Amino acid sequence: MSEIEEALDAAKQAQRAWATQPLRSRLNAVKRIAGCIADNYHTLADCERANASRAEIIAAEVLPLADACRYAAKVGRRIFAPHRESPRLGAWWLGRVAVTELAEPWGVVLILGPSNYPILLPAVQAVQAIAAGNAALVKPAPGCELVMHRFVQLLHTAGIPAGLIQVLPTDIDSAREAIQLGVDKVLLTGSSDTGRNLLKLLADTLTPATLELGGCDALFVLSQAELSRVADAIAYATQLNGGATCIAPRRVFATPEQHAVLAKEISARFTRQPRSFLIAPPIALQVQNAVQQAIDDGASLVCGDPRAEAVQFEPIVLRDVTPRMAVAQLEVMAPLVSLISVNDISAAIAADSQCPYSLGASIFGPRSFAEHWAKEIEAGCIVINDVIAPTADPRVSFGGRGLSGWGSTRGSEGLRQMTRTKTVCLRRGRWLPHQDPRYSTNPDLLGYLLQVLHSQGLSKRFSAVRSLLSAWRRSLQKSRDA
Repeated sequence: MSEIEEALDAAKQAQRAWATQPLRSRLNAVKRIAGCIADNYHTLADCERANASRAEIIAAEVLPLADACRYAAKVGRRIFAPHRESPRLGAWWLGRVAVTELAEPWGVVLILGPSNYPILLPAVQAVQAIAAGNAALVKPAPGCELVMHRFVQLLHTAGIPAGLIQVLPTDIDSAREAIQLGVDKVLLTGSSDTGRNLLKLLADTLTPATLELGGCDALFVLSQAELSRVADAIAYATQLNGGATCIAPRRVFATPEQHAVLAKEISARFTRQPRSFLIAPPIALQVQNAVQQAIDDGASLVCGDPRAEAVQFEPIVLRDVTPRMAVAQLEVMAPLVSLISVNDISAAIAADSQCPYSLGASIFGPRSFAEHWAKEIEAGCIVINDVIAPTADPRVSFGGRGLSGWGSTRGSEGLRQMTRTKTVCLRRGRWLPHQDPRYSTNPDLLGYLLQVLHSQGLSKRFSAVRSLLSAWRRSLQKSRDA
């Protein structure tokens, strides 16, 4: 038996026992995880990362993770509890039927973690899976296994049974073997190309998946927006985690006059506090090629130095970019921003639609206008008058559209999607009209019933009532004569 077979077998056994535990007990254990994280946060925060300081790791990953544990423990009782549908909304002509929806765990959930936020993203998914009654197998990104092992140790300290959450080796073959052996659901946080490859593996078994894939997020600047605030937000988002944040704004839509101001403001901020970030050579080459192509096609460089030999990048800001340029449709984890000029917000939304990614977006301006236009933007999560940070709130469900994937993680919707619905229909009473040929084989009776229930206008319904009663009497008479 291989290592993956042993892990999956242990996960299945642990999950069967865990799912029988009372919901309150499961959620109390999840609540204890937050306390264990608070008491031992340094074990997670001390894992070194190239472009993130210890303070950034705590703020961006460890603290939101503890918040998510508390949130799951709090709202899980409502989300996972059986839900009984109101009988007043039912079809009374079917007789008395009680309808109850049960939220049942999938079983064993495979979580494929990313490298950019190796604690928060896979750990929140694991906590939500456990809260719902699942077991979780986590395959970290290469180089991220240490912090995930430390997280699992904290879960054991909180009382989560051994075997219920396990860390798989980081190689792709481990994930492939787990899928072939039969996990019940897969959650991927990764690139669109990885998503496509995963779906090919899942096709034979029709294993369900939630895909949080890459983005090329837009930031919309309304006419009354405070440009200094916009510039602060762009500078923050571009440098956070070395630019390796999937919902960092890559495209900024504003008028030419606004861009003239923003270009100066953003450049000034990067000059005052210069930072450079280590970018993996394949990503660096991807950025360099896209930036050079954009310059060749008419874009201009505001700041940054995309030299071919550089892998230590300063933030790169381009101006005069058009929506169809490759750099404006690039899924990349690097400190890169393109300024795209438009006449107004309607033109900005139209230009945004030319990009196939729809993960997140930001919009700056007066609240009433921003809320109105947020409804028109095609994205899974929209932040008004800020960037990125509000999405760390445990209430925020997160998911993409288009090439950015489907399904949701985190928040209440992420908890719901860790379960599958089972509907139980309880027959009450002994009236079974569908088994009575006097009703079930009478098209006139059924047609008049349809009109009584659903015709528009009281006069039509009253007329249908008279017809229904007449048809019913004829049906009774016919049955007596027979």
